[in-house]
Amino acid sequence: MILKGERCLLRQASTDDIEDIVGWENDTDHWLVSNTITAYNKEEIEHFIENENDIYINSQMRFMIITHDNEKVGCIDLYDFDINNKRVGVGVLIDPKYRGKGFGHVALDALSKFCFNQLDVRSVYADILVNNVSSIKLFESAGFSLCGTKKDWLWDGSEFIDQNFYQLFKK
Repeated sequence: MILKGERCLLRQASTDDIEDIVGWENDTDHWLVSNTITAYNKEEIEHFIENENDIYINSQMRFMIITHDNEKVGCIDLYDFDINNKRVGVGVLIDPKYRGKGFGHVALDALSKFCFNQLDVRSVYADILVNNVSSIKLFESAGFSLCGTKKDWLWDGSEFIDQNFYQLFKK
């Protein structure tokens, strides 16, 4: 499956992406927001890609964000797909060398349209730490609205951090 955006495309993760995914997943700077507590190995990532990357079976799906020059920019995930209540969560990871160039916005827009039109959800949501200013700007610029704040939600090892809840509704 390929979703086309203005400056990039989204395609489901494949075994060709394992090295990149392992690198991103095992970057401890991302662990707090992804609720990761131990590193992933190549076999675990390969198993996910080959067996669990189906939203209807496992309620989650990963897309790679690819430039038109075939550069891997990052990934965008759907999670907690709830077909009965017509909602799904979304998370975006952009490789540091591509941040601030609009790829996250294009990917989020393309994926939101996919969610509304193909998955028939009513809302797409995201949980964003209050100190993650770049993600807040990204999601707000994509039309997501702040719906609430979970107080003292995540422990970063030294303090609790609040987490904002954002939603985008089908028009």
